[in-house]
Amino acid sequence: MAELLSRPPFPGFRPKAFAFLRALAENNDRDWFKARKDTYEAELKEPMELLLVDGARRLADTDLPLTAHPKKSRFRIHRDMRFTDDKTPYKTYVSGAFDRSGQRDENGVVYVHVEPDDCFLGAGFYQPSVSYLRPVRERIAAEPERFVELLDEMEARGLPVHSMEDTLTGMPKGFSDHRDTPIAPYLKWKNYVVKRDYPDDALQSPDFAEDIVRMAQDVRPLLEFVWAGEPSS
Repeated sequence: MAELLSRPPFPGFRPKAFAFLRALAENNDRDWFKARKDTYEAELKEPMELLLVDGARRLADTDLPLTAHPKKSRFRIHRDMRFTDDKTPYKTYVSGAFDRSGQRDENGVVYVHVEPDDCFLGAGFYQPSVSYLRPVRERIAAEPERFVELLDEMEARGLPVHSMEDTLTGMPKGFSDHRDTPIAPYLKWKNYVVKRDYPDDALQSPDFAEDIVRMAQDVRPLLEFVWAGEPSS
């Protein structure tokens, strides 16, 4: 909490931040990045940490159980190259997440993505474990009408829920009785997420920290529906 109180407000990402990311996309190698690491830290790393802190402070003034840590909630710009043929070392974006622990280890997040011409806030449940999904699917199966109402409510808020085209081909184990029901497609989903796009200049404003709070408020019905069905710890 002390770290949340001691950091200044989010100032907005400056145009230099977007210029850096565009140049990185054209020069994605370690020597280029190393020579410009100070620019990355000043224009992207530090502002992202301030955005996470500022968003967490504002969320603390609500009853939403989401928070963030300036370092632990920020994703590294270094790519994980262990399981890919693409050996470019850096992501061409910066990102962070708000969750219930501030450690990036809880299901149910608001995710911030900063990339030239592709800035967005995402929210929901991305790649939860099979063991986590099972009770969620059980709740959907037990309350199909409530789940469909939730989908309609999120659609009305401009946040249609989807699975990022990542679904099972067949019914999950234990749910074959629902194969021919209207909720069958939703039981096959591996993700339950929403997305809201923003122009680059929106993230150059200090007011963007408040957009995070609005996103969290708007996605709350989805978060609470899934949290209510999550497995006991």
